[in-house]
Amino acid sequence: MPSNDALTADEVAGILQVSKNTVYNLVKRDELASYHIGRKMRFTMGDVENYIARSKRTAPAMGRRSAVKPRRADSSRAVSKPVEVAGSLRPSPAPSGEYVIAGNDVMGDVIANYLGATDSPVNRVYEGSYAALVDLYLGRAHAALVHLYDGATRSYNVEAVSRLLPGLPVKLVRLVGRRQGFIVARGNPKNLRTWEDLLRPGVRLVNRERGCGSRILLDEALSSLGADRSKLAGYDREANSALSMASFVARGAADVGIGAERVFHQVEGVDFLPLQDEWLDIALAKGPGAERVAGTVAKLARTRPFREEIATIVGYDVSRMGEVVYER
Repeated sequence: MPSNDALTADEVAGILQVSKNTVYNLVKRDELASYHIGRKMRFTMGDVENYIARSKRTAPAMGRRSAVKPRRADSSRAVSKPVEVAGSLRPSPAPSGEYVIAGNDVMGDVIANYLGATDSPVNRVYEGSYAALVDLYLGRAHAALVHLYDGATRSYNVEAVSRLLPGLPVKLVRLVGRRQGFIVARGNPKNLRTWEDLLRPGVRLVNRERGCGSRILLDEALSSLGADRSKLAGYDREANSALSMASFVARGAADVGIGAERVFHQVEGVDFLPLQDEWLDIALAKGPGAERVAGTVAKLARTRPFREEIATIVGYDVSRMGEVVYER
């Protein structure tokens, strides 16, 4: 057995008795933390044991059972390329007869489960908000989960949807409010409180991949400060999931990362300092073949049982769930 700090995806697959592709999907769904040595994805035994422990004490997935098929992003186009995966597991355009939901948040899995109960074949693509919208525009997805901050308007998602989906008939439906902030080591030893604190000497960042909503929020904050990104220690070091980012901080490999409050409740050894409220929405294509399911999703978000179910997720505010915030 190799070092506990350098397990390969094959070795993790053997420990969990699953396929290697399942391991990659667990990473993209923020269920299993990982890190990189160069271009190679690696895992610690502690991260694997944490995943197993969480699985034992977690109830079955919310929603109803369905034949939901997870798919990885196209490795030739994705913002964060899969590591050690040969080729793409997803055709383009979206498979005929299947409704494709792109985006990383667990809300996509819950919605997919509900749709599965209505006999609607569903595929899930786990990728950042920016890539999800690009897939929606290119016809590779029918729905995209987004939490993209626009510094000019100080608003979420509407600007990104209007820019990245030019001319596309689309409906943007509000899902949940969340808090974004710093994921720091327990006790916050660096005493990080504001965006400016990231620029202090000795502060080590672990970043998220390009196109991720948390990465874009950080970039907007740095831009407003006129900060030189090249002088921010760790800016170019990317974690490919929120759990991986938090795991870096928990291990002492970084001092801070940017993430949502939910991550704090998933990883031991970290604290959360809220900086900004954000909205997670779902962009729904309204074209032929997608209109019926889009309507089902929009109605689902307004139903009381669904809202009550989502409200049980720590850190999620459902007070505006179901509102149509933009439509073309």
